[in-house]
Amino acid sequence: MDVLSRAVMCFCLIAWMTLGWSNAAQYTSINMKSNIDKLKVHYKISKDQLFNGNPVFPKDTFEDSEQRVLMSVVLDVYLSIFSQMLNQTEDQEVRERLDQVKGKVQETQKHYFLGRIPELRTHLQNLWAIKTSDTTVQGKALSEFITIYEKASKLSLKFHLKKDNRRKRRQAQRLKSHIM
Repeated sequence: MDVLSRAVMCFCLIAWMTLGWSNAAQYTSINMKSNIDKLKVHYKISKDQLFNGNPVFPKDTFEDSEQRVLMSVVLDVYLSIFSQMLNQTEDQEVRERLDQVKGKVQETQKHYFLGRIPELRTHLQNLWAIKTSDTTVQGKALSEFITIYEKASKLSLKFHLKKDNRRKRRQAQRLKSHIM
């Protein structure tokens, strides 16, 4: 093969890989995108409302383990929003689109967010509902504090050590690759 043929083959391979990888990252079907686009037209809001600097779901910087819990709650909020939209519309086409989108959200939640997340969510809601101004709660909380604080400190140390060990492994890998 001559140089030009190799260059053309290399270019084609790079283009194919780039297009393939960029398409692999898209999880939303064309049908889902179409439904959402048509629902956005039906539920149109002004640009001032849309771009007021306060997103419904702000960006976060949580770790992967936290992301699963957070995403499960976000999907629950979307299910609640879609249910409210279904209750408020008479338009049959809009209802069908909302049902399809809601079904996909439920399917995603069922397949990828199983485990103890619903139990954890309930536990978090119970914690947020604690009446911190109640003197009985305050007294009980003080008597439980040392145990909880010890547990939190132990978890913090464990997380810090894990993070430190990962850093040391990366440094060792870099050192090893420089030596070889």
